[in-house]
Amino acid sequence: MAPIRLVALDLDGTLLNEEKIITEGNLEALAGLRAAGVLMVPVTGRPAQGLPRQVLELPGLRYTITSNGATIRDLVTGETLLEKHLAAEKGLEVLAACAEFPMIREAFREGVGYLSQADYDALCARYAGTALLDYVLDTRQILPGTVEDFLRTDPRPIEELFFLTDSVEAKLRLRERLSKVQDIGFADPFPRDLEVIAGGIDKGEGLRFLLDRLGISPEEVLAMGDGGSDIPLLQAAGIGVAMENATDGVKAAADFVTTSCDHDGVAAALKKFVPGL
Repeated sequence: MAPIRLVALDLDGTLLNEEKIITEGNLEALAGLRAAGVLMVPVTGRPAQGLPRQVLELPGLRYTITSNGATIRDLVTGETLLEKHLAAEKGLEVLAACAEFPMIREAFREGVGYLSQADYDALCARYAGTALLDYVLDTRQILPGTVEDFLRTDPRPIEELFFLTDSVEAKLRLRERLSKVQDIGFADPFPRDLEVIAGGIDKGEGLRFLLDRLGISPEEVLAMGDGGSDIPLLQAAGIGVAMENATDGVKAAADFVTTSCDHDGVAAALKKFVPGL
């Protein structure tokens, strides 16, 4: 097995526990990684502006892959290495294709989720009493009208459209409907929710882009995740690790299943695959 030079970590449900913090055990393991000269790269569906302070303050953090691979940044130089976003015109086409679906609709631009007042109220009710509520309140902006009005008025590209449905079955019907739209991609962060992104990008493609830039081979990479959007990430790495709290599909795609995000799962996997930790 080739020595590990880079560790790619999903955030929510992987590096971050259910309280949306990094456990002490995981922090100690990350400190050991840094001392060993191994890069740690967050790979998340969150936009760059939605990265938690605890993650951004990790010593030695340099590269971030956000928006499901669509944005890669060098935090040291401030350079954006990759930005592959969804054209507003394409976003309007997607919205028109699923206009009759009952669901929460959001458009993300520069880390802010824009949505109608009714959808904002529904979103807050959905996350009430959870650790995600503060993130929602900090990253959303209420529109005077609809998401469609927003994209027509300001036709700059967006990071993604985020659709929150009421059931797994509803999401599957939504995805089937949108599969007829050309040049878009999908990410599955949660069982009932669907993210629509630009075509030809996902977490795995984002990781491959960065590896090419850094001259690191996939065999020298360990990746971990828990949700459907993490499957391409695990497949792009020499070693793919699923969390105990991962979906069955992620576990099936992984080479190893570690303990849960609430029980230092990242640290357990790093100790297994990175000698000396």
